[in-house]
Amino acid sequence: MTNTIIETCELLTCGTEILMGQIVNTNATFLARQLTLLGISSLYQTTVGDNPIRLENAIRTALGRSDSVIITGGLGPTEDDISMAVAARVANRPLERHEPSVRAIQKYFSALNRETAEVNYKQALMPVGATVMPNHNGTAPGAIVPVESADRIQYIILLPGPPLENQLMFEESVKPFFEAHSDAKFETTFIRMIGIGESNAVTVLADLIEQQDHTTIAPYASEGEVAFRLTQRLVHGEQPTGIEPLIKEIKRRLGKYIYEIGDRSLAVVLKDLLVKRGLTISFAESCTAGLVSATFGDIPGVSEVFKGSIVSYANSVKRDVLQVPEEILSAHGAVSEETALAMAEGCRKLTGTDLAVSITGVAGPEGGSKEKPVGLVYIGVADRAGSRVKAFHFLGKRNKIRKIAALNAFNMARERLLEVTTVPLSNDEE
Repeated sequence: MTNTIIETCELLTCGTEILMGQIVNTNATFLARQLTLLGISSLYQTTVGDNPIRLENAIRTALGRSDSVIITGGLGPTEDDISMAVAARVANRPLERHEPSVRAIQKYFSALNRETAEVNYKQALMPVGATVMPNHNGTAPGAIVPVESADRIQYIILLPGPPLENQLMFEESVKPFFEAHSDAKFETTFIRMIGIGESNAVTVLADLIEQQDHTTIAPYASEGEVAFRLTQRLVHGEQPTGIEPLIKEIKRRLGKYIYEIGDRSLAVVLKDLLVKRGLTISFAESCTAGLVSATFGDIPGVSEVFKGSIVSYANSVKRDVLQVPEEILSAHGAVSEETALAMAEGCRKLTGTDLAVSITGVAGPEGGSKEKPVGLVYIGVADRAGSRVKAFHFLGKRNKIRKIAALNAFNMARERLLEVTTVPLSNDEE
């Protein structure tokens, strides 16, 4: 019997609440991406309820077509937490009390000044011969359970359901395990774009997508932007050859839309540009109601470049705080090129930043007109070298319009920084 190299892994989620749509399965997204980065193919994903017969059937089906299966969820202390017991039955391994897990559970509750309930000791029952994975954020340890047959060993890997526990345990224990049992990896690069739709981008790259061989090109669309994942499978010791020429060709065709080759979000790209230039930024928001500021403020280290923002939903705030002239509001309205320009300039003066970005528009569902329909958004950028405003027409419901407007606000600031590299935007650049 040989120790099988792991080339394939299925994802199996146990939880009736996911089947009923009460919880979004974010663990599957995380795990699928991690498997891809490790060079392990994941061809199937399955969700089953808290039923031992259906779960056992799902595990056996997965092992019938994959080298390993990751089971997420069902490791709690209650009766419907059945994953460990079912996995042990499939592997033909009895459960035994794992004393290090018992002590870890007791320590967890002691730190909370609580007694350990008897029911929690169920979580310390592990299949004989399993590799137990400690849980540093909860009470449920995980396990890697060998399933032995005449010619190979397969593996059932059990992870807790809470995302923080799931991801940390994968990084600490499962990832090293897979790395030790894999003979390949995937070289993966993301090319991220804004300002072009998925269908148009795919049309431009159709011949590259159709001709792909060892390197695959896969489009991923999200609200307001498009990404292409370039993936090349490499056996240990093999050097990547196919990705760089593809990146060069995609840049030649769609370069004006590309904002990142890598994993950074548009907001992070903007933040890094500001740090590199030693510049500061502020925002004046109307229809986005603070979404731009909240998104930007979530970035670690952003305080180096982000001074503040003004949410000027009401015209009175635009007038009294941002100093938008009453005659502009009266003549052109809150949603106008003139108002967006005045908001950006007023915000820059008020906050003392090198750049200021303004957003005003009709997010809907009410408030639209023939002249100013729902989805009309003006975004302005003001800096020492000048100011500019651009009108956008976004489609979708309120939250989608606001999200896409926020992305384009980041992008306009990014484009402005790239345009004026030869013009000092602050006294420090002179």
